[in-house]
Amino acid sequence: MSLNIFTQPLRSLLSSSSKLFTPSSGASSSRAASSFAHLGDLQPAKGSTHVDIRYGRGPGSQRGGTSGRGHKGQKARNGKGVRLGFEGGQTPLHRKVPKRGFINFTSKTYAPLSLSTLQKFISEGRIDPTLPIGISTIVQSNAVHGLSGFAGIKLLGEPNPDLPLPQLELNLSRYSKASAQSVLDAGGKVTAVYHNNLSLRREVFPEKFIGREVGDAKPTRKNDILYYTNPKKYGYLAESVSTSARKMTPAEWTEGTVNAAESQTQAQI
Repeated sequence: MSLNIFTQPLRSLLSSSSKLFTPSSGASSSRAASSFAHLGDLQPAKGSTHVDIRYGRGPGSQRGGTSGRGHKGQKARNGKGVRLGFEGGQTPLHRKVPKRGFINFTSKTYAPLSLSTLQKFISEGRIDPTLPIGISTIVQSNAVHGLSGFAGIKLLGEPNPDLPLPQLELNLSRYSKASAQSVLDAGGKVTAVYHNNLSLRREVFPEKFIGREVGDAKPTRKNDILYYTNPKKYGYLAESVSTSARKMTPAEWTEGTVNAAESQTQAQI
């Protein structure tokens, strides 16, 4: 580049440099427009920003004078406001209304299944009595219409004398005394099996767990441990726990269930 460019007038210099940004005749309009775009053209979306309210800037701002706090009073002072439910010192409404009962968030509700309904479904051929009957069998036969909001299935009632009661092997969540005794008198077997949300979902939707390793659930709450280790309640852990779970420490309970699971696995092998 020669030094003559510095001696040219400013007007000719600007005109020559503007040719660099002139789009060619063969270029498209979008490409020509993009060559002129730069960061200064970026703007926020319409309506996404707003101007902050400037309080106390005169009457013309509509927020002058008292700045929207009204006149004298507790709510007009610095650090204004009262707590939620405060009614000036009088007895608030939430203390006037009496309280009745409470919501036990640890309670569990079981879907009821009458023994007569189970007999009816067996007599109609909708349930095979020769196979073990669990929660998945009951739900798939529509004897219980889903387990939404339930922690399992509980067998209730007495048998229907007009229908046969074959020897059944039941693996449900819980049983009433009359229903369990009726099944045992007929030569059957009842076992109370614990389920959490995941294992219960595996029972209801087994097709969704194909190829997934999901182990059996183990009770963790004290009430569940005492229930499912009690042979009088037909708990499935009654045989694996040698001593009463009420006398066991958490460490002994964990170690005992692990050893029982290992021994059961070795027996299957």
